[in-house]
Amino acid sequence: MTSCKPPQEREAITESREISSHAPKPHVDIPSSTRFYDDAKEEPQQRPNFRELLTWTVPAGWTESATPDPMGMRLLDLRFGPNKEGECYISLMPGPAGGLEANVNRWRTQMGQTPYTAQEIANLPKKPFFNRDATFVAFDGDFKGFGAEAAKTGYRMLGLIHSADQATIFVKLTGPKALVEQNAAAFDAFCLSIKPNLPKQE
Repeated sequence: MTSCKPPQEREAITESREISSHAPKPHVDIPSSTRFYDDAKEEPQQRPNFRELLTWTVPAGWTESATPDPMGMRLLDLRFGPNKEGECYISLMPGPAGGLEANVNRWRTQMGQTPYTAQEIANLPKKPFFNRDATFVAFDGDFKGFGAEAAKTGYRMLGLIHSADQATIFVKLTGPKALVEQNAAAFDAFCLSIKPNLPKQE
């Protein structure tokens, strides 16, 4: 295992997942400047542009965030609301990305909720997405996103997860409960607008 700094205490590994056969193979014998796309190099590495794989329609009143995603996980990062306190983003990962149960319960944890059982996850509603069914979730609670020091109270989360052998697409929306309820129809319309960006026929 590697890390950016020595750990202060022992960390127990409690979960594991199978790496997708569609994920790019890691390069263990390259320098960090190449591994992390160092733009300061004379010949910087070309970053893969996964945004080009999809097309979508941004709902009226929603705007793209001007702050780059520090984790590089969001293909599209949108904001909405009077103070842009609502957020909605698309993420794309290769393969099953850990599985439906792990991802739903990760979102549950972010909202301060207990994990769902396998049966509860199997009973979750479906919504059309990519001409197929995707799992839909809606949670109320106190939202604590990745890296946040404190939870935001009175929040609501909407999420859609579509998994295939090649990739998993996540669409996740969070914000104050009343604001999210006002934008629930916009979320549905946004999800329906997301489609593969097929090459034009000549």
